[in-house]
Amino acid sequence: MPYKNIAVIGAGNIGAPIAKALVSEGANVIVVTRPESSSAKSLPSGVKPVAVELTDVPALAAAFKEHEIEVVISTVALQGLPRQKLLGDAAKQAGVKLFVASEFGFSTVGQTEGEFGLKAEFGEYLKEIGMPFVRIFNGLFITYIPWATCIDTGKFKISGGRGDTKASFTNPDDVAGFTAYIVTRLSPSELTNKIFRIEGEHASMLDIAGYYDSLPVEYVNGFDDGFKTALQGVINTGKGSVAYDITSGKELTGSDAAGASNVLWPGHRWKGIKETLGL
Repeated sequence: MPYKNIAVIGAGNIGAPIAKALVSEGANVIVVTRPESSSAKSLPSGVKPVAVELTDVPALAAAFKEHEIEVVISTVALQGLPRQKLLGDAAKQAGVKLFVASEFGFSTVGQTEGEFGLKAEFGEYLKEIGMPFVRIFNGLFITYIPWATCIDTGKFKISGGRGDTKASFTNPDDVAGFTAYIVTRLSPSELTNKIFRIEGEHASMLDIAGYYDSLPVEYVNGFDDGFKTALQGVINTGKGSVAYDITSGKELTGSDAAGASNVLWPGHRWKGIKETLGL
């Protein structure tokens, strides 16, 4: 195991599953959360919670050094993205060998605006400070589909287009398992400054609507929730594929194709949309 001592930043929707998967791989895991956070109470056994202000670089660096952390995996949410550079600084000061940035969504390479822009900017910042990094793109978590399409209304709602553009969707447990597998099994040279593009299924909104055979499709101009509108807009403009290249506006191919990194987890059976949602 090239890296054994790992810190996960955050214990939310993807942080806690990653921590659990890392323990299963035999890693020594700490989860760093804000002192006021209650999420650490639900962590699996074998994971040590560490409460540190995520803006306190000296305290973060000290915690990383104390636990001899080799890899930091950031899972900070939207509100924490503007301050993610502080985590990078702390990791650099502590001699951390690899930083897994908080991506876990659509491809952000070359993006400049909003959440995508913040993630892309941090990826470039890690290069600037000489902090070896990993970026993992997995598209939309499959478990978010019911929320994103408002199926609680009795309809499958599509916004932002015809709904026939393919995008990447992945089960969160597969994302967590893949992350844990590569950082504990691949060599440093296979990880350093690499981008991984994984997916459980490549599908359009209309494909998914077909899985909900009892729900009629309704096209809408948008939702009261602006984030939901933006999310479907990304998917329906082609940017929802993990292989989307903003420079050319096209899908990357070869080793950068959607799901090309799946092979790095040999023997694993990736869960699709119907299986994940029990349809």
